[in-house]
Amino acid sequence: MGKPEGLSSEDYLKLISTFAVDLLQRSTLDDIFWLIADRAIAGIGFDDCVIYLIDRTSGELAQVAAYGPKSPEGRVIVDPITIPLGKGVVGSVAKNLKPERIRDTRLDPRYILDDEFRLSEMAVPIVLNGECLGVIDSENSNVGFYTEKHEEILVTIASMAATKISDARREEELHATVRQLKIMQNELAAQAAELIQAKESADSSNRAKSAFLATMSHEIRTPLNAIIGLSDLMRNTSLNPEQHEFTEIIWDSSHHLLNLITDILDFSKIEANELSFAEGNLNLQQLVETSIRVCESANTKSKIPVIANFDPSTPEWILGDEARIRQVLVNLIGNALKFTLEGVITVNVTTESENVLFSVTDTGIGIPETEFEKIFDPFLQVDSSLSRRYEGTGLGLSIARKLSRLMSGDLSVSSVFGVGTQFVLSLPLRAVTDQRTKPGDLAKITTKKKLKILIVEDNPANRLLVVKILAQIGFTADVDVAVNGLEAVKVVSLSSYDLIFMDLQMPGMDGYEAMRKIRSNGDIIQPRIIVISANVQSEDVSNSYRAGADGFLPKPIDREAMINIINAVS
Repeated sequence: MGKPEGLSSEDYLKLISTFAVDLLQRSTLDDIFWLIADRAIAGIGFDDCVIYLIDRTSGELAQVAAYGPKSPEGRVIVDPITIPLGKGVVGSVAKNLKPERIRDTRLDPRYILDDEFRLSEMAVPIVLNGECLGVIDSENSNVGFYTEKHEEILVTIASMAATKISDARREEELHATVRQLKIMQNELAAQAAELIQAKESADSSNRAKSAFLATMSHEIRTPLNAIIGLSDLMRNTSLNPEQHEFTEIIWDSSHHLLNLITDILDFSKIEANELSFAEGNLNLQQLVETSIRVCESANTKSKIPVIANFDPSTPEWILGDEARIRQVLVNLIGNALKFTLEGVITVNVTTESENVLFSVTDTGIGIPETEFEKIFDPFLQVDSSLSRRYEGTGLGLSIARKLSRLMSGDLSVSSVFGVGTQFVLSLPLRAVTDQRTKPGDLAKITTKKKLKILIVEDNPANRLLVVKILAQIGFTADVDVAVNGLEAVKVVSLSSYDLIFMDLQMPGMDGYEAMRKIRSNGDIIQPRIIVISANVQSEDVSNSYRAGADGFLPKPIDREAMINIINAVS
């Protein structure tokens, strides 16, 4: 390659050598471009030069460095412009990847006037692997200023710079990506912190809600235990017809209130994923018949017959949570009785594929098809007026469907408005063999030993209730009472007891602490302790056993459950 005019061979080689060394030391696009402008272009002897870089996003060529009038103060471009690819001499060179020398710009319509009009122009593409990275453009006031040798040296500079520009560009893109990732990381960290805070807030709210529900459950169940228990005892005494009617009303109303409380607690547990299941062998016929009896006893005013049918293919015993399945069936049969004024209610038990189906069909008021899904929404009924005509929280069907799905089944509905409704509970069929006999008479006390019993209860009505239940079921015992845990610990240290009925929530000292102190007393013969409490959450039960309980009875007290647990611990 010959030397350009005005530049000796020695100067040319020195220029190229110095440029190459300086180029190796540059790492950023900005440094590379200004090196070309400040060193190479000035060294060649050009009066004007602008370096363009292709913007990969827009496809346009942007001015990024300059020498001469476009940069009078150095490293600052005056009024920078952009040129679309293919437009003007610069755009054409970038598109065609070939250098161009314009002898007279007045004769080339592609010429773009920038800062001032000049008569000649030369543009050289910066190319790497067939891709145009940018353009070096120079203009001169004289016609025909640029020679072939000018072009050769500019092509050499562009070629030397291309690799470095590509590397620097990738490096800057990498840094930009890293910066963006760090921004995203910081944003994600901030979002994670917000989510953790939100979760902690939600957990705190759930704990507060659980504590509130537990407190409300205890406060409501405590007097309700006395109301249900004493009214039940009263029903079995000599009463005149009017007194018996009043007692039945008290018993029915208190049970209705208990069902409402249970619905609210169950719904809360389901929403908090805290509901537990206990599977066991259960007799299908016994389960359905018991559910029907429960509903009929709770709806004594209804004269609608409830008929149960069992398909011959249905197994006698299956594996499942008897209490939860009964809860669903009682809800469905109870609803059928509530909304049916005439006709009949049938409960059909069949099998289909791998499922056992419980179909509850009534001849009641029916449900419009548009409302089929709405009835499963919590706190809602098909018609708000129904909440006044038919009592309820609107939680029953919502809980029933959630329970069925938690047991890997489902609950569906079909209905004709004004004709009747059918609910179908579908559960996985897991037939088992069970040799247990069907229950006969009510449970009876089996122990013949006269026990000494201590009742620890702060509520006078509930103390009286336990005493009366023990007497009515024919249990022979000497019974003492203590009004709180502190008194219980003192009494137990002075006298031996076979059995203690322990309340949990009491002033002075609660039942947990009282049980721990009794169990830690090595100087006494340890009694059997049965907790009787209105605190019925799963943690209340587990905490009771950890504190030393031998059994747990929830309030309101079920007489048969009390008999069974006395027999078990005696």
